[in-house]
Amino acid sequence: MAKNKTNTPKDERYSLKGSSFWGILIFAVLLIIDLVTKLWADAYFNAEGAPSRVNIIPGWIWLEIEYNPGISYGMGANAPEWAKILVIIATAVIMLALAVFYFKMDKRRSLLRLAFVFIVAGGVGNLIDRVYYRVWELDAYADAGVRDMVNLSRFGFAVCNFADFFITGGAVMMVLAMLFFDRDAVYPVGAKYRALAKEHEAEEKEKKGQTQENQTTADEKNNG
Repeated sequence: MAKNKTNTPKDERYSLKGSSFWGILIFAVLLIIDLVTKLWADAYFNAEGAPSRVNIIPGWIWLEIEYNPGISYGMGANAPEWAKILVIIATAVIMLALAVFYFKMDKRRSLLRLAFVFIVAGGVGNLIDRVYYRVWELDAYADAGVRDMVNLSRFGFAVCNFADFFITGGAVMMVLAMLFFDRDAVYPVGAKYRALAKEHEAEEKEKKGQTQENQTTADEKNNG
């Protein structure tokens, strides 16, 4: 008889072994890719005699260097100092919360956990730029800030960097997980996630029954 892959001891589901190591490794690789591409774009396009752009798909996608002292699409570039600092703090708190969720989450919820890794890697990558360049001291015309280099304006997007791609990819994975590929998915797809959903439902019913039993016992003691 085939072994049910969902019958994993609870202490192993939430341990820091195995997949958590790979999550940390993927995070490190993504962060390095983001920082290295930013360093390259910064050095290359600011070198003497460098071109203003490098075409990837002429007329559609090209590389250039652009500094964003605000947030997406340059919004908030002229915001007051306290607002920019608040954005940095909020970003750091959100990234930390997602990291905690990652380590506390059932390891079998693989796609959702991977989504968290991508989002945190992208968020930390841009956060490093915001802190390093002290964006709270910059205005919209400063040649510093989050370093962007992939121009996708022909597609209706802003100039992006790899951190933005990671965040977007993580968000897409999160939506797919919530819809199809997770224990709590609206429409769980595949035997693995349907089994996880049933197991979770049974565990919740057991918890609810235990809570009601404890409440009944407590009421009987109080009335006795």
